[in-house]
Amino acid sequence: MVVAVIWRLLESMHGHLGVLAAVALLHPAILLRRGLPLSRGGRWAVGLTGVVTALAFGLGVGIYEAYRELVKRSLFQADREVGLLFETKEHLAWAVVSLAVGGVAAAFLAGPRDRDLRRGAALAFALAALLCFVVVGLGTYVASVRSFPEPG
Repeated sequence: MVVAVIWRLLESMHGHLGVLAAVALLHPAILLRRGLPLSRGGRWAVGLTGVVTALAFGLGVGIYEAYRELVKRSLFQADREVGLLFETKEHLAWAVVSLAVGGVAAAFLAGPRDRDLRRGAALAFALAALLCFVVVGLGTYVASVRSFPEPG
């Protein structure tokens, strides 16, 4: 029973961090859109956005084995198409974290005159945010069909 509660809690934390990441990814996209150098607060915003996005992704990776063992088969048995949406969500999440890491790197590595690099970082963050909202939507829908078993 305790194990079931832990898995459900971790799954919930993963989903909430995903929502937070989706919203957070918008901030650097807005900050960097004009290509101006980042202020100290802007650098913090970019860095923390990368951390939140990586935490959401990392927690998903961390619970994947248990999800595969306890949920995935019954998800595909309940609705094959929803199971495939879960697979799509996983791949899009990889794109989100890749774009976010690229955006963080570009923003931090841009020199004072590298406006285009900062604009590219803004685009990477904007695309990551868009995809992250899709991932959050897919994850919410999939979880409404099948989730970790109820405790008890």
